[in-house]
Amino acid sequence: MLLETKNLSKNFKQVQAVKDVSFGLDAGEVLSIIGPSGSGKSTLLKLIANLEQPTEGDIYISGQSIQSADKKTKRALYQSMGFIFQDFALFEHLTVKENLELAPKLVYKKNQDSISKETNRLLKLVGLEDKIDAYPITLSGGQKQRIAIARALATSPKILLFDEPTSALDVKSIDDLVDIILKLKKAQIGILIVTHDLRFAKLVSSRLLFMKNSSIIFSENIQNIENFEQIFDDFLK
Repeated sequence: MLLETKNLSKNFKQVQAVKDVSFGLDAGEVLSIIGPSGSGKSTLLKLIANLEQPTEGDIYISGQSIQSADKKTKRALYQSMGFIFQDFALFEHLTVKENLELAPKLVYKKNQDSISKETNRLLKLVGLEDKIDAYPITLSGGQKQRIAIARALATSPKILLFDEPTSALDVKSIDDLVDIILKLKKAQIGILIVTHDLRFAKLVSSRLLFMKNSSIIFSENIQNIENFEQIFDDFLK
């Protein structure tokens, strides 16, 4: 299993943001976490991405415990994970090419020839070869997101995390995102998505988790779910 959480909890003073959450993510699986605002979805994603530290529980990446790992091992495990932020977090002063090539150069010390080839391949994958020398300020929201995905893929991750990926996108850009995620699924990348967008979750997901009151209250393979919208409405009550 690529990713697993066991009894994961996070407290902020008197508030329990995540409560006893356990689930797993396999290669080639797209897992969407949905639920009302304040249910703990984004905090759970931050815990998995190492942006917050758990109060209790553990996270396993490729079967290895994060809590018990030394710093070197922990760093290596997290290098197999990419995070696409809700605001894309591109470096505005760098071109698309420079955004994609920064981590491979500085972190992975790859040679420029291999980096350039990979940059061209990734831009082709997301359909933005013509934007290689553009700056982020000139791109639409959908284009920025596709560049953010390409940048995350530049480090060859096994796991991708998405935080509300459709929140600022029009319908055409969402459809483009669906196509890309399905390609990544075929490439056996494990994908975890936090989203409010039920239509999008239905199109891309292998499995659906519903969070409410900081806990997972529903987990099911997407093909086994009937009356999709009705279930969602019932859980919101």
